Amino acid sequence: MVLRYHRSLSVHFGPKSHVASRIENMEWVATGRSWVDRSLCRWFELCGTHHMIFRSGWTWQKAAYGIPPMLPDFKPFWDSGEEDPDKWSQEEKTLREIPDYVFDYAPYVHLFSGELFWPSDLGEHLAHTTPRLNYTVIGGTEHDRDLRNLKELNDIEKGEHSRFVYLQSDDNVEENPSWLTSDHNIPSAPSPRYDVDPDAPWPHEDDRERPDQPAEQTVITDQSSKIPDFRTSELTPSTNGRCGGNSGFTCKGRKGGQCCSIHGWCGKSDVYCDTYCDPLHGNCNDLLHPPPATPKPDLRRRGLEDYKPPTRQHTFGKSNAPAILVVVDKGNGTIDAFWFFFYSFNQGQKVFNIRFGNHVGDWEHTLVRFHHGKPESVFFSEHDFGDAYAWHAVEKYLPNPDGSDTMLGTFSNDTIEAVAKRPVVYSAFGSHAMYATPGLHPYVLPWGLLHDQTDRGPLWDPALNVKSFVYDYQNHTVRASTLNPHAPTGWFDYAGHWGDKYYPLSDPRQYRFAGQYHYVNGPTGPKFKRLGREEVCQGRGICHIRHWLGGQKAKRLRPVDGGEEGGLPGGNTTDDAPQ
Repeated sequence: MVLRYHRSLSVHFGPKSHVASRIENMEWVATGRSWVDRSLCRWFELCGTHHMIFRSGWTWQKAAYGIPPMLPDFKPFWDSGEEDPDKWSQEEKTLREIPDYVFDYAPYVHLFSGELFWPSDLGEHLAHTTPRLNYTVIGGTEHDRDLRNLKELNDIEKGEHSRFVYLQSDDNVEENPSWLTSDHNIPSAPSPRYDVDPDAPWPHEDDRERPDQPAEQTVITDQSSKIPDFRTSELTPSTNGRCGGNSGFTCKGRKGGQCCSIHGWCGKSDVYCDTYCDPLHGNCNDLLHPPPATPKPDLRRRGLEDYKPPTRQHTFGKSNAPAILVVVDKGNGTIDAFWFFFYSFNQGQKVFNIRFGNHVGDWEHTLVRFHHGKPESVFFSEHDFGDAYAWHAVEKYLPNPDGSDTMLGTFSNDTIEAVAKRPVVYSAFGSHAMYATPGLHPYVLPWGLLHDQTDRGPLWDPALNVKSFVYDYQNHTVRASTLNPHAPTGWFDYAGHWGDKYYPLSDPRQYRFAGQYHYVNGPTGPKFKRLGREEVCQGRGICHIRHWLGGQKAKRLRPVDGGEEGGLPGGNTTDDAPQ
């Protein structure tokens, strides 16, 4: 997640700056290669301006001499735990059990359709990084770290319990190595099948586009137009108005409306092209330049008063990168289920076409809080310390009973609220910040200069590949759950950074303006995200739980019965005590 821009110069020069931070800043400026650069940085906060202009220096090819080093096989990392589950007592097994309802209400995640950096496996990330004490390689640790022994780095001399320890990339990240982009971890798409009934009932029967209707051109966003070829290469223009899911059809190139709704039909009105648009199987409105507003038809599906959930289980949405589930028992019937998502790279946002806030390693999370087995609220790790919502306010998905591998959502279908259980989360382009709605999400700066963007891109079902743990926040101990008893826990206790230290001024990839860096520190891990928080919010201030979904027009849904703060150079906090 990108750093907080409102901190600006106070990150280094404000009244709360620590003496050590000032000294570190002076040392950083001193790494500049020219007197002019150092002087501009000291007096005008214009650091590395020539790096920003001459970007050819950002990439370079390593000289290949001899045989490349053999990287460790990271796949066994997840089975390297040292405990013997056969020796666990019944009491110990009970402590490690994950309640079934945690998975019944597990979130779905819509990754952005034009994403460049996809979910990553911790083990693979570790295999391509080397532990460093600040900028110095820690001798004897090259390629011998795994998810079991990573916590040993906490004892490195002068590391201050890993505060100054970083997992430095072995590659130049500007060259986008495959482990960094993680294309191989993109969630699986539904397998095409062409036997879907085109006459199956659907909530917009009167509004549905037919093949003989004239086509309408719809503008799409720059990012969503860059959908990877693997998603569209086998799709054919729809001949019966169906799209998405396992239909094998796209609305692009057909003679009717060329927008595809998440419910699996082609159309041309805002119902298809705006909030409910599937960017993988049709065109969508440009959120930066939306078309004139048009009346929206009633979105409620008729005849679902006696609806029963389908028994068929979907298999799409599985990523090769496991999600991390950490369950915390807070007592008095309160259970917190933290769903953590790891990415090997965070792409920062642009302000006036200048990018700030890149960092290697990225942890995001969604928290579902339960009380006596019932979901009560949801926290999203969006920018500006995140947002919390009452359970009834968030959108939920239910697999479509028609077998099309599409989803029915409570946004457009009030009648399924009683049976739709799983909340929907939207991961922002580049930063992976998590939001409750698709669209543009401005923050900090006025006029939308700084914003995240989300849409209904590839659907990730983290419950299909998850490593689960239970955490005792009172004594700071973590246990592998009974679902994966051989999973290691050493990685969880590692207190250092999961990425590079912010690059020195001498590095051609680095620059800094007004206290904001092009490359910032990598983040710390889940243990330092206030797992023992009393309120559902991550911040320490007053926790406001919203009972409606935000936006220009707040949407309130009826109830149904029965950050990561910038602190150190680079903007990622590292000194949160484990809770």
